[in-house]
Amino acid sequence: MSPPLRDALRTAHARLEDRPLVVVLVAAAITSSVVLTLAWQAGWQHMWGLASARHSWAWLGACLAGELAAYGGYVLTLRGLARVDDGPELGIATSLRAVVAGFGVFAATRSSGGFAVDYWAFRQAGAGKRKAIQRVLGLGFLEYVVLSVSALAASVLLFFGWDGHERPAITLPALIVIPVLVVALWMTSPKRAERLSRRREGRIRRLFADSVGGAVTVRALLRKPRRHGTGILGTAIYYGGDILCLWAALRLVDVQVPVAALVLGYTAGYLLTRRALPAGGAGFVEVALTLGLAGMGIGFAPALLGVVVYRVFNFWLPIVPALALMPAVRDLRERFQHAEQVV
Repeated sequence: MSPPLRDALRTAHARLEDRPLVVVLVAAAITSSVVLTLAWQAGWQHMWGLASARHSWAWLGACLAGELAAYGGYVLTLRGLARVDDGPELGIATSLRAVVAGFGVFAATRSSGGFAVDYWAFRQAGAGKRKAIQRVLGLGFLEYVVLSVSALAASVLLFFGWDGHERPAITLPALIVIPVLVVALWMTSPKRAERLSRRREGRIRRLFADSVGGAVTVRALLRKPRRHGTGILGTAIYYGGDILCLWAALRLVDVQVPVAALVLGYTAGYLLTRRALPAGGAGFVEVALTLGLAGMGIGFAPALLGVVVYRVFNFWLPIVPALALMPAVRDLRERFQHAEQVV
């Protein structure tokens, strides 16, 4: 990429960062277009019949409770991960601001993923640049470890018919988790971790080294559950709350699904988390999660309607408190931009 083009893209990106409302509107347009296209595929009459049927609106309260629990879980995860290897203490107020801002992706980071806010939080707590990057990568790895192990457990339950039943083509792919975890343990062993995490020249090599460093942080956290149990517990609560929200949204449209099938369908829809995707994965998550649930035997139309309700609580409502934090997040970003130049 030529320098002029790179500079132009950076300028356009900076302007976009300062116009969160534009991103909100664009994301809303993308989401609406995707949902309408999926609804057209499902059949307008079928969708309207489901939406206009009598519902028990108490399930909406369960959706809200699930997402509030997910917020609390993520606060615990941030604080637990920050303390690994005598790391900085992340205050509750800072953790809560980071979670609210990061889940309300537009108000906090706009065109970048919510993990950027986590980086800011770790930096504010006193972590150096590289340590903060490694902890952010470790945060993502911890999420995937918990989610993938949960998917593996759900697949075992479904394969043996202990909580519903699914064909091998659906359950056996989860076995890939085992060799992936074995490789991760091999790479993060004390014999290799120091060498593999040594930073070298080149963007790809630096990313690889920092990724190994992040995985080492997760290994240290998992090896000492008594000391760092809040990080593990927080991630479990986070996913438990988020899945509860999805379950309640599906119950709203009278869908009953075994827990194991729900966990596996949720995992299929969240191979990329919304916090790692630009603009919160608007449009992408709706498609991936609807197809994931449909693959577990849920009707396409009720799966879509449930996902729409779920995303209201999971994604759109968090934007409201995040907008209230805009001044604090903007000030945080400016201070970190200054710190990046001198540290």
